[in-house]
Amino acid sequence: MKLHHYGFATKSIEKSLLAFRMLGYEEVSDKIHDPIQGVDLMFLKNSSDHLIELVAPVNENNPVSKILSKSGSSLYHICYEVIDLESTITELKSKKFLVVLPPTQAIAFSNRRISFLYHAQLGLIEILEK
Repeated sequence: MKLHHYGFATKSIEKSLLAFRMLGYEEVSDKIHDPIQGVDLMFLKNSSDHLIELVAPVNENNPVSKILSKSGSSLYHICYEVIDLESTITELKSKKFLVVLPPTQAIAFSNRRISFLYHAQLGLIEILEK
């Protein structure tokens, strides 16, 4: 598994973008609307190539709204790129990860598949098919 990006939940991509610019981050994508997840998102990168995904809800029926209501704007997942999504899910399930979102095509990644998993000690991770 290779680290791909950090997911940051926000109510406003525009406000978070201004804040992250103060830390040296710049946009590397346009704003992307994902109707499957019910969110808008944008990718940012700094000079060290750290990638952050800003994720903002566009309606009330999405997991980001729940995170924002509990924690406010915050980092909420780490994404890893994997070669084989199914075998990685099987391996992680054997290590007490729970599948939160089964494999789903992701508009932000040219319809490559993603899955979200949760671990009591590690929190939420996303795995992205290479």
